[in-house]
Amino acid sequence: MEQILADIILFGCFILEVSILSFAEKRLWGTWYTPLNCLVLPFCFVLLIVLSMPQSLGFVPFYTPSLYIWMAGMFVMAVPSWLLAIGYRRHRTDLTIASPAPKRDKLLYVFCILLIIPFLFRIKGMMSSSLNMIGSDEFGEEFAVYGLFGHLLILLLACTIILFSCIRKNNRLLPILLIIAITFIVFLNQVKSWVIIPLIAGMISCLLTERMHLSLRVVSIIAVSGIVLFMGSYFFMFIIGNGADYNEHMGKYVLEHTYHYIASGILGMSEDVRMGIIEQPQPEILFAPFVNAVHAITGEPYISAINPDYLEISTNGLQDNVRTFFGTIYANSIDGFWIFVVTVISTMVYLVRIWAIQSQSIYILTMDAWFCALLAMGWFEYYFFHVTTFEIPAILILLYTVSHVSTRRKEVACLAS
Repeated sequence: MEQILADIILFGCFILEVSILSFAEKRLWGTWYTPLNCLVLPFCFVLLIVLSMPQSLGFVPFYTPSLYIWMAGMFVMAVPSWLLAIGYRRHRTDLTIASPAPKRDKLLYVFCILLIIPFLFRIKGMMSSSLNMIGSDEFGEEFAVYGLFGHLLILLLACTIILFSCIRKNNRLLPILLIIAITFIVFLNQVKSWVIIPLIAGMISCLLTERMHLSLRVVSIIAVSGIVLFMGSYFFMFIIGNGADYNEHMGKYVLEHTYHYIASGILGMSEDVRMGIIEQPQPEILFAPFVNAVHAITGEPYISAINPDYLEISTNGLQDNVRTFFGTIYANSIDGFWIFVVTVISTMVYLVRIWAIQSQSIYILTMDAWFCALLAMGWFEYYFFHVTTFEIPAILILLYTVSHVSTRRKEVACLAS
């Protein structure tokens, strides 16, 4: 009874902190769609789902004290937000972001089509020559994980988010068709997160510019779309990849693994805390893209961000190696290093938010939405140790620089004439 009461009090404190921080974000930044809110509110939503899962599914119970990691992490992440917002408001009171569309949207459409065409030929070529069946993980890895097609796929991910800004009342069909085509190509790669995250980022960019308003209908569409995409990847793998016929066992397997995907990050962190953190701390993993960039120069072996430590989170033997955003940071930190990591990430994403407000550029808005989407998946994993996380911002900064230089030249030419 005492333990139940202690858990209720802890949950109450967690909800109270989330409420205070969320309303503070709205007050300081003038919008609900801040990086911290994009991280915390989806976590609360998924946590509610995990707590509501019936015991018949066989998942281990949630260990409530693991919430201390998120409670501490949320507060540390909020501090740079407060300081930057208060400081920036001294110079600018209007923090809204306009609804910019690409100045050369037709050129963007042509560019996307030119990127899609090589992938169509690659699909056709691999279907006739590859030993791996389309829809399988092996096919996805061979398809576009490494090399030229791996980098082209990153370009397509960036284009997906930008295309959302092209959707207008009088211009919907082509950008939507291109988004669907790109999503199908990314879907074949069989990396579920990179299918979902760009779509979330596109929606966040629409919410930030008030071209879309959050409602129960929108939340339901987002949640259902994510589940359908996830379940669809398994059905695609079984039916297309392995040539199997649909049966009750397959449906049960897919449903079970969908629940597993939803619960894995939160229950993985929960079990890790219950067992006293089983990982050996590796702080360098938290900055893996930058560490590997240095290793590429020095010739040292690359480090892998994949967690080798699996925990059972189900009586059915289901295991996972993900620990949520704050859980992964905490598990790989020594002493107070997690405070430094959270502070650095928070400062970075909020500086990007300020840049998006200041520049009113579609490319910086896209980068802002991209980081918010990565944080929105924080209930599952820490995505800042993937090179893709920073490769897309690098592309967007390059596009912004080219666009900015071009605009400046035109302004100088007009003044000269």
